[in-house]
Amino acid sequence: ITVTTDMKISSNYRESQKALYDAEAGAQQVIATLRTTPNYPTSAGSPTTVNLTVPSGFNFSSSVQLTYVANNLYRFQITGNAANNASKTLEVHITRNPLYPATADGAVAMYGGGPQVQFKTGGGGGLNIDGYDYPIPANPSCNGNACRTTATANAVPGLYTPSVSATTSGDKGSHLGGSPTEQVGGGSNTEADWQAFVSMILADPSLYQSTLGTRAAPAVTVVPGGSTLNGSANGAGIIIVQDSGEFHMAGNSCFEGLVILLGNGTLTSTGTSIVYGSTVTINHTSKLVDVNGTTDLYYSSEALANLQNISSLNPVKMASWRDVQ
Repeated sequence: ITVTTDMKISSNYRESQKALYDAEAGAQQVIATLRTTPNYPTSAGSPTTVNLTVPSGFNFSSSVQLTYVANNLYRFQITGNAANNASKTLEVHITRNPLYPATADGAVAMYGGGPQVQFKTGGGGGLNIDGYDYPIPANPSCNGNACRTTATANAVPGLYTPSVSATTSGDKGSHLGGSPTEQVGGGSNTEADWQAFVSMILADPSLYQSTLGTRAAPAVTVVPGGSTLNGSANGAGIIIVQDSGEFHMAGNSCFEGLVILLGNGTLTSTGTSIVYGSTVTINHTSKLVDVNGTTDLYYSSEALANLQNISSLNPVKMASWRDVQ
């Protein structure tokens, strides 16, 4: 009887351990899935379902509910199973830590020296630079005025500089919005923060491409110095325009995300063009942002939040786990 009981205890323990190991394998599968197919909730009351491919020989949950805990912190439970009705359920916390500055100091943030902005002359044509929070268009393939949305009350500065006020010309009072419209200092980021991010990207060609990303698959695009990227279609992600490069928004195009202009890198447009997100300038001793033409630069937290779907820039890591059943 003692030997038989010991064998049963040993067998049950073995199966319990197998269930635990399968639950751990399932947790790693969740992380691997999220790295290639981001599917994150944006609030505590709206969990998302992550469907898993269970490899042959493993026995764990085929889907989990991913719950928002805090900014870039999420939780899920996963169960591993084995013989003798053995099961183990783990509660796992995972983190995502963006490799880019996660906040925007303004609809336009000019960190280098000699900042200048040319606004339209006269009160017609509405705002060119606005720090009020704009939702992105319902249709990612919208055209012209169909891409325009209505801003909410939440706002950042329309124009931000870290140490000296920008020199402006044109009718700033009619074409600059935000709360406040202008701010000098007090931001969350520095020019060094942006430079470190840009240097990391440029050092690894696998992180960027030469064409625009989409809302469903945002990407990092680099425009080399001496080159022009003609964006005649809508795009999303991060654009880095190197010194003497040009991102030209042709037609009635719309871009959602971050535009980073280095040195004499420029953003120009023809037609009716809109950037939703934030435009950043760095590495210049003098810099002119010209919105006298047809480009509107609007802050959008929704456009910036979509950058979290660039998996290579938002590494997923297990923060902690515990056995709950």
